[in-house]
Formats: sequence, C-alpha cells, structure tokens
Amino acid sequence: MCYFTVFPKVNECVEIYRQSRPMFIVLPLLLLCSLIPLKGHGQALSLEHAVQLAIQHDPQLKGNAYREQGFKAQSDAAAYWENPQISASLQNLPTDGFAVNQEPMTQFKVGLKQQLPRGDENYYTQQKYKVMGEGVLIEDQVREAWLKKEVTLTWLNWFYATRRIALLDKEKALLTQLLDFTNSSYSQGVGSTSQQDILKVRLALLSLEDKYVQAYQQNNEAKAALSKWYGAPLEASLSVTSSIDFAAIVQNYKGDVSAFLNDIDTDEPFTVLQHHPEAILFQLQSKVEAQNLNIAREQTKSKWAFEASYGYRQDDENGMSRADFVSLGVQVDLPFFNQSRQDASISAAAFKMSASETDFRLKVNDLASKADVLMTRLSGLSERKALYEAVLIDETKQLSKAELTAYTNDTADITDVVNANLMLVKVQDDLLKIDVKRAKTLAELAYLYLPSHINLSRTE
Repeated sequence: MCYFTVFPKVNECVEIYRQSRPMFIVLPLLLLCSLIPLKGHGQALSLEHAVQLAIQHDPQLKGNAYREQGFKAQSDAAAYWENPQISASLQNLPTDGFAVNQEPMTQFKVGLKQQLPRGDENYYTQQKYKVMGEGVLIEDQVREAWLKKEVTLTWLNWFYATRRIALLDKEKALLTQLLDFTNSSYSQGVGSTSQQDILKVRLALLSLEDKYVQAYQQNNEAKAALSKWYGAPLEASLSVTSSIDFAAIVQNYKGDVSAFLNDIDTDEPFTVLQHHPEAILFQLQSKVEAQNLNIAREQTKSKWAFEASYGYRQDDENGMSRADFVSLGVQVDLPFFNQSRQDASISAAAFKMSASETDFRLKVNDLASKADVLMTRLSGLSERKALYEAVLIDETKQLSKAELTAYTNDTADITDVVNANLMLVKVQDDLLKIDVKRAKTLAELAYLYLPSHINLSRTE
C-alpha cells in the first residue's frame, strides 16, 4: 500500500505480524505507527538565532547611534558663547566732496561686539542635551527588548503552524486509512458499513483540507512577518526547529527559566518596573522639562553684551595729524518690563514637568498591571500543561491501546480505533497550543522584567 513508503517504520511493524496475523489486525497497528513524526529537511532557524539576526539588522538601532552622537555634539556646542560680531563703517563722510581728509569728524571705524549668555542658560541647555542623549540609549534598551519580544512571538507563530501541519499529516493518514477500510468493507459487504460511513469520512477529509489551507496560510504569514526584521524574505528551504527553546527567552538568566520565574514571583512589580526602560524614558523626559524650567527662569535675567571699536582718521589737507578714537561700551537688555510673559513661560515649563512625572506613574501602573495579568495567565497555562501531561495524554494513549486490543479480539470496530487515535492527535494539538501560549507569555514577562532587573542592578 502507498502509505508504506510514507512511513518507513510501518514496514517493520507490519513484518512482525505479516506471517501470523491477517491484514485486518495489522491495519490498526499501522495506524499507531503512522503517528511517528517525520524529520524535516534543510537548515533550521532557532529562536536564539532569529532574535540575534533581528537585532543585528535593525535600522532603528543603527539610527539611534547617530542620534545619540548628535545630542552629544549639541551638548558640546551649547557650552560656547554666541559668535562675536565685527562691524566696519565709514562715518561722517562729507557730501560736498566725499574726501576723507576734509572734515575732522570723518573716520573709518572697526568694531567688535561679544554677547554673553543670559545667566546660566548655556549650562542648562548643555545639561538638557546630555539627558536627551541618555534618552536615546534608553530607547535602544526599549527597542532591543521589544525586538526580542516581537521576534519571539512571530517565531512561535511559525513554530505552531509548522507543528500544526505535522499533526494534520497524522490526522490525514488516519482518515485516509479509515476511508480505505470503509471502502473495502462496504464493497465486500463486511460488517454494518454503509455508504453514509464513507461519506462521513470523506467529509472529514474535506474539512481537513480547509485546516491545511489555514495552517499553511499561518505558516506563510509567520515567515513573511519574520522576514521583515531582516530586510529580505526567508529562504523557502529554511525550517523552524523541532522544539521551543524556553531558555533562549530568558538569556539574561543563562537559560534558567525556573530562576527567572522565582525572582519575578517574589518581586514587587510597582517597585521593580520603575526601572523598566519605558518608565525611565518618562523620568528622563521629566529631567528634560526640568532643564527647560531652569532655562525659562534664566530668561528673567539680563543679557549683557560688550563692545569695543577703533576709529581711524586721516591727516587733514594741510598734513596735520589727527588723533584716532577708541570706544568701549556695554549693552544690557531689561527683561523686567515683560514680567508677565516670563511668568507665563515659567508656569508652562513647570506644568510640563509635572505632567511628565504623572505620565511616569501611569506607565509604571500600566506595566505592573500587565505583569500581574501575565503571571496569572502563566500560572493557569502551567496547570493546564500539567493536567495534559499527567492525565490526558496518558489516558488517550491507554484508550488507543485499549481500542486496538479490543479490535484484535474482535470486540471493537475499526472506527473506534481510528477515533481514539484522532482524539490523541487532538490532545497533542491542544498541548502544542498550551506550550506556545506559555512561551509567548514568558516572552511578554521577559520584556517587562529582564530590562528592569538590568537597570535595577546598575542602580544598586
């Protein structure tokens, strides 16, 4: 039969019973052997490698490096005074002859003017750009943690779709064999097999085709979504690894998932998540607004300027020497007449700083709430996984073996054997969904806590 070549180990199972057992006994054993998973071909993309490639090829991280250097340069530039001003003029030139030596007031004047910063405005501006540069580094932390999470979620979608297709292959093999059996039984008039039984199996196969379409669509969409992090589509021959590497999700803990979960279980989220990069960005924004407040206050101080000029005069028409002139001066503006405007600017800066502080508390509350939800979800998924592994998987396997034994003893129908194996496939699919959801939840928790722990350790 054709499925011997599809499942090589089936031949070994069949040969054991070929001489001593009739084919109607060998067939159920064939169904069990067909549940052996097939190994994929081609290079496999692991979760850890997928995350590393995404971080290496992310254009935003590369762009942030330039932005950080730009703020550093702006901070250096803010430490300097404004450019000095040089002026040159020919003054008091007589209009009746335009001779420079005709009148004693005529002179060629060269002046130099230097404005001083208003109070400590330059210092506070310099500090503001330093804080903005620090903000870019924190944005890198946010981006890198976000990339790890998003790539992990996308990779898990790809993993689930691939494993789902493998389970559908098992289901299709079982239904195909059931269809062959029902066709044979109906044509030979064996048992109570009717044409309705054949139609039911065919309908199940048609429904299975729809599942295939959905699974392949999910697979292709996941690969396409994953390729956007690399700037090029993934190779068609590239496959996903056969299992989920939970340790790769918590790399900062050297792959120790239990240690990570124990730590976050004892953490107080409203305290720890204050050090999350997303929250720190609001703290840095508050510092920027604080510097803007300082700059607004400096606007109430006078701005000074000093100037010096040299006036050169030519000798008169009779050859008599004329003295040159040197002038010194100082300028100061008077901001006191615009006190209402200054007060309004200071108030606006103070309100913005207070708003940033409020945004920080809101962000911490939001992160802590997400952490609580994720911990509750992970606990529930872990309980479900334990239930499936401890009870449901074993029970369905025992049911499958019991139906097989009953069939070999002529006390059960082949339909019962196939349905028992189909139930086993369904339980395996449910367990696969639970594992993928647990991995996704762990990735969400890693996004919240791993950067927070790093920043907290740096602070300590």
